[in-house]
Amino acid sequence: MRTRLLLYLLGWIAIAAGASLLLPVPISAAEGDGLCWAFLISAAALLLPGVCAVRAGRRHPERLLVREGACFLVGIWIILTGTAALPYLLTGTLSFADAWAEGVSGITTTGLTLLGADAPRALIFWRSLTQWLGGGCIILLLLTVVPQVSEWFGMSLVMPRGQRASQLLSSMRKISRRVMGIYVGTTAVAAAVFTALGLSVFDAVNLSMVTLATGGCYTPKTGGESPLYFLALMAMMLFSAGNFFFYAEMARRRELSADDAGAKEMRAMLRFAAAAGLLVSLHLWISGTYGGSESLRKGFFAAAAFLSTTGMDPVQLAGWPDFDRFVLILLIFIGGCIASSAGGLKILRLSVLANAAIEELRRTLHSRMVLRVSALGRVVPLSMVGQLLSFFALYTAVFFGAAMALSLGGMAPLSALGLSAACLTSAGPAALLAGDVGVYASMGEGWRLFCCALMLLGRLEVFSFLFVIQTLFSRWEGRW
Repeated sequence: MRTRLLLYLLGWIAIAAGASLLLPVPISAAEGDGLCWAFLISAAALLLPGVCAVRAGRRHPERLLVREGACFLVGIWIILTGTAALPYLLTGTLSFADAWAEGVSGITTTGLTLLGADAPRALIFWRSLTQWLGGGCIILLLLTVVPQVSEWFGMSLVMPRGQRASQLLSSMRKISRRVMGIYVGTTAVAAAVFTALGLSVFDAVNLSMVTLATGGCYTPKTGGESPLYFLALMAMMLFSAGNFFFYAEMARRRELSADDAGAKEMRAMLRFAAAAGLLVSLHLWISGTYGGSESLRKGFFAAAAFLSTTGMDPVQLAGWPDFDRFVLILLIFIGGCIASSAGGLKILRLSVLANAAIEELRRTLHSRMVLRVSALGRVVPLSMVGQLLSFFALYTAVFFGAAMALSLGGMAPLSALGLSAACLTSAGPAALLAGDVGVYASMGEGWRLFCCALMLLGRLEVFSFLFVIQTLFSRWEGRW
């Protein structure tokens, strides 16, 4: 394995992470909370090694191979989660295990938090920033490195014909610049809109970051009561659940084609969100929980929040009927589009599996029929169908296995299922509707570290994680 390329890539990740630690310093200085030193020390601890690693890897090859991609995936999550945990640990706000859990929750955009509402504003901003950085990192990895390590898992269906992820760093940089331009620009526009709707600048910036990253653990303290605010927030959540590769391609071509696979996927997601919102709204009205207009507003907003795996405060939904809460929990497993910051299985994958099941039933009735599975107007190769079936089976096994493991710690069955879903789908605040809202904060540190592993497993799409482990193990085994 070529270590120069790995040093170069991880060095730039460390530099970017160290630079991000400087952003909360002005807030800390303005508040006078005395936490500036923690961010400055953390930044120095990353910037110096990062610069040295980049210099050591200057003469690197241009092509990223599978083993190097696997090591890069492991290294980037170690660096980012460690970076996110440093300020909490140095300031003494959280213990080591809790600081690590908070960092992992932020980088994976899960949104399970141990910080109280009275925490220093600099740490609140840092928590939102880690979610924003994690969301952007997840999108970039899905479009550049993950396809090299573990194939596509359906992603090639929503990319233009003939266009595939390249192993060349120059191509990866090009797509990274386009996608991050959309990501940063959308955040700035959302912050401006939220500010115009009555939120303070601090609340608007934090809310725009966690919403675009589908983190969902920030509640503004000012403003946010007008219908326009809820419409803007709902539009932002649906945008974050969309395909960012499609957004970048649309911006590059400066036109929108209705025949694009990305556009078809977006329409499918929006139709599903509308159907789910209508179902929840109708039941809220029929059950007498709210009036007609209030049921529509809350039902559609909750459907957008849960489908995008952004989530809402579970306390707000505590009085909802069990049927509506069950529907919302199902939505987090569905998730948004491929190449989005949302978690879950993704709509396209479930569509392929549903079509495969229908075709298999037809083939049972007509034994001579040739199996032909299609999605978004394209024929899906049978090899990809088999891959998605394996992915679904493994995802389900991990979910129930993790819930069983959590129940060993004395957790109630519904709470174990809810927390397992929360970590695996990166929808922390939402999935806790299945059980006790405060179960995560009240559990032991060891079980929180187990939840951290589950969060990372969900964000690496399970199969990617196992492929990384297999690749690294085979490399180690080959030394004997």
